[in-house]
Amino acid sequence: MISGTLIDRVLIRKYIGQSSLLFLSCGAAMFAFAWVRVWVVSLLDMGQFQTILEQFRDFEKFAPISFDALFTYVGRVGMTYDEPIVILCTVIWCVARGSDVVSGELGRGTLEMILSQPITRKTLLLSHATVSVVGLALLCLCVWAGIGAGVYATTLEESIEQPSFRIPIINIDVPLTTDSPETQTIRLRDRVEVETYASSTFHLFAFGFFLLGLATLLSSMDRYRWRTVGTVVAIYVAQLVMFGLGKAAPTLEWLLSMSFFSCYKPQKMTSMVVSDGLAAPWSVTSIPPDCALPALFYPMILIGLGLSFYIAATIIFTRRDLPAPL
Repeated sequence: MISGTLIDRVLIRKYIGQSSLLFLSCGAAMFAFAWVRVWVVSLLDMGQFQTILEQFRDFEKFAPISFDALFTYVGRVGMTYDEPIVILCTVIWCVARGSDVVSGELGRGTLEMILSQPITRKTLLLSHATVSVVGLALLCLCVWAGIGAGVYATTLEESIEQPSFRIPIINIDVPLTTDSPETQTIRLRDRVEVETYASSTFHLFAFGFFLLGLATLLSSMDRYRWRTVGTVVAIYVAQLVMFGLGKAAPTLEWLLSMSFFSCYKPQKMTSMVVSDGLAAPWSVTSIPPDCALPALFYPMILIGLGLSFYIAATIIFTRRDLPAPL
């Protein structure tokens, strides 16, 4: 029993060492990008941004939320969770770590050496999953921390409307002065609360946990890591295409129910917090507008599928015959 526990700790240290460079790179990129993106939001004039966005109303159906929500600082900061860099770093971590657990060790010829120690296959898989899942959670927190740092470090320049009066009947506003509009400097944290994005961070974790479980399952079935990575990426791209087609054509909306991207709704959760409070995204009873299920069901579906993949991976890995190293 003591030996098994010591081996487990040794494995955890081994996997931490293997993944530390990837984690530090992805974590730094996600934290820095989230901070910079919040700062970029403060550079765009809200009125000009709204005018530009109105020209693309026909493409609103492709956006994760309505354009009206993007006319607020809270909504524009919340778009960080849908940015390609954040998604890409999450996918890289999950695919890289999940694909390495079995097929990666087999490809390097080190799996038999590890299993020759007094350790079970379940212990090996659990040790790897612990490091991978904790790393994923910390990466998601890096995004949230970057947003928080950006919100607390950023100031805004807002225009003060000049006094005017409205002409009856024709409803035209006439300014009472010809002076240029005055501006005032405010802190972004007076407009945005960092707690708003707790549920969005949880959605990002659930999204990554699904991919991590899928990559681990495919890794437990194969002996070549490159083939495992290729299969996961192919499934990811196919699901993304299905999601895009379902959004684009009303006749293909049924594809949305077959894509796991439909369960990733960080911006929807941000809108719910703004309208109904911090507890709204964690509800298991009330169904939000334009949704078929309560808000908490969507990330739990992803987490449930990820757990199912991990269970299936454990069963397959413990029962399969391992090929001899080449």
